[in-house]
Amino acid sequence: MKQPKGTERSATRNRRPSKPPAGEVRRRHAAVPPYAGPVKGDQARPDPTRSAKPAFDPDAAGRTQQPAGEWPDQQAAQPRQTGDPQEQYVRLRIRVRGNRLTVVESHLVDGPLAQSTTFHGANAYEVTYDDRLLHAGTVTDPATQRSFPSLDGPEELRGHNVTPREIYEFTARVPAADVTEETRGGIHVRLHRIDDPATTDRLGSAPLGDQLEGRLTQVAELVGLPESTLPEAIEARGGRTATGR
Repeated sequence: MKQPKGTERSATRNRRPSKPPAGEVRRRHAAVPPYAGPVKGDQARPDPTRSAKPAFDPDAAGRTQQPAGEWPDQQAAQPRQTGDPQEQYVRLRIRVRGNRLTVVESHLVDGPLAQSTTFHGANAYEVTYDDRLLHAGTVTDPATQRSFPSLDGPEELRGHNVTPREIYEFTARVPAADVTEETRGGIHVRLHRIDDPATTDRLGSAPLGDQLEGRLTQVAELVGLPESTLPEAIEARGGRTATGR
């Protein structure tokens, strides 16, 4: 049987929560005990779970713990060095003309002198005194001059133009301690052509030509160094430079 309007449906609708009137909002907040913070004049209540920081003592802060005796004098920091700071070497600029060698320039360089054990390239030099090797090194193709290729010429001539030099220069090095007034006349500088590249674990005291016999061909030799190559002579004329320059 059809129910009259407004009987059963009205009862069901009344069981639902009614919408709050306009302007009212229902809010549910967790219960938080009110606390307005400490009040001026109240005694502080320390937290028993945390350790208290000791009170600042101005007298103790002004005192410095000092060991017995006096403080040692301050020392300047020393820079790191890879070798003996007193070690020096003479850098020789040598000109080659045929089978003759001539020293054209010399500088005194601060720092240790490393010895190469690899001889690859076109040439190698050695500096000896009384058949004792003082230093040796490689010279990279000093007697060859290369020019830019021509882009306008024939195709077969567009490669690099290589011209051998009749006069050229290279750099040799020798420990400064071995260059003295007594030894400079017996110092020999030799230029070799490398016929067969070689690498050794270490170089001995014998001349380079003896240690690499069959792999080098001597090109030129200089017997004796001029007085201008003495370390004190270089120092007097202001020819001293920093390491590697």
